[in-house]
Amino acid sequence: HYLASVLRFIALAVASRALLRAASRFVPILPDLGRGLGLGGVAAEATDASSDLIFAALLHVFASCLSLATDGVNNGKNGNGLQVESYGVQALKIARPVPSPREEQPSGPPCDTNGNDEDDADRQSARSCGFACGGQRRSSDVEEFAPRLQKLIWECRRVRDEGARFRIFDDCTVKQMSPGGVRMELTEIRCSHFRRLRECSGVSQDEYYESVCAKPFSGGTVEVSGKSGSIFLRSHDNHLVLKTIEEHEFEVLRQILPHMLLYLEHHRNSLLCRFLGAYALTIGNTTLRFVVMANCLPRKADQIYDLKGTTEDRYVDPASGGVLKDLNFSPYTMQFGPEMCTDIVQALCDDADFLESVGTMDYSLLVGVTAKGIAPTDEWHLSTVRRGWLVSEKGQKVEVDFQLGVIDFLQRWTPKKVAAHWLKKATIGCFHEIDTEPPAVYCQRFSKFLFKKILAIDGASARLHEGPLLPARSRA
Repeated sequence: HYLASVLRFIALAVASRALLRAASRFVPILPDLGRGLGLGGVAAEATDASSDLIFAALLHVFASCLSLATDGVNNGKNGNGLQVESYGVQALKIARPVPSPREEQPSGPPCDTNGNDEDDADRQSARSCGFACGGQRRSSDVEEFAPRLQKLIWECRRVRDEGARFRIFDDCTVKQMSPGGVRMELTEIRCSHFRRLRECSGVSQDEYYESVCAKPFSGGTVEVSGKSGSIFLRSHDNHLVLKTIEEHEFEVLRQILPHMLLYLEHHRNSLLCRFLGAYALTIGNTTLRFVVMANCLPRKADQIYDLKGTTEDRYVDPASGGVLKDLNFSPYTMQFGPEMCTDIVQALCDDADFLESVGTMDYSLLVGVTAKGIAPTDEWHLSTVRRGWLVSEKGQKVEVDFQLGVIDFLQRWTPKKVAAHWLKKATIGCFHEIDTEPPAVYCQRFSKFLFKKILAIDGASARLHEGPLLPARSRA
């Protein structure tokens, strides 16, 4: 994918130069301009321009084929012969154990028409522990997977409570054999850091494990508008959300966790989504990574918006029932009382500054809009609800409850993002605000967007105080 992005960028540069050459025959000033810019051959013949265009087209075709080939490998079989369609629910789909075709065959030596005995054994082992690769998931699939995961999470707690000794980065690992004889291994990372994070969020150990392990999860679905294909499970009391994440996001969380803990200990009113636990579940040779987060939308929302302050691919058809985006929200603003408005914008800008300091980007503000007067469900410690007014550009004002939270902040400014930035900047960046920007630019744009969309009831913007995010001792 990196190579394909580079090839597309080269093709764009070659095509631009060819078009400039061709135009030079009709606009006399262009050759002089080209020589001034160091492009001595800008006045070449049209035949040279045509050959450059053909070369650029071939480069683009080759890059597209390379991307398709890479996707084909990723969507093909992994080293164990398990069908992998994409990350998340496609990579490890939850499924009920189903009888193997071999079990339905007459007695006698099993026949393997394709020579895939090992592959079939892996598939059957995966099914026996509540996973299957490929195929369609059923509504009751979560019933096969969730209880085993909850037992392993509870076992991690029991091992820690018994006084097991850990290293300075104290990961706790427990192992278990499934009924089908497959080894299952669950690792809880940074146990002491997450314990402190739960404490500063006002969540006790007993409350956390009661919410996670006491009763079965609900959900097990993929979000309608999500691009990652992640599985979302919700605790029985709707306080916590368990979500699968990619390996690079898991590593980013591991790296920024000490900094995030320090920041949240000094910013209790932060609107960052709280991570309360992180686990890596290994089944055979396949690993699935989870985070346990506080639910940013504890109440049922009439409308949900995912806001980044960009316009690239930021419209969703409301009829789809998915999460709406920036262009859907463009006719509206959120208004609060002056003091609450300042508190909210201050907290969000501090959060954006912190995320810039740890080098992450591509985060967004999740906004749930609920009609005023709906009785809240059992409120937990981490309340995200703020009462305010949703105001349209025509001046229509409705009093509602907003549920706010900053989510998806585990993306680094990687070489892949750099390549995407330069590719988009020269193309769709001419018409849209692209989402792949460096952390500093992304932070500034996000903060500017907040000042436009979150206003005091009199229509004025919030006034923020100047100063560092953390006290001097904490920064040291």
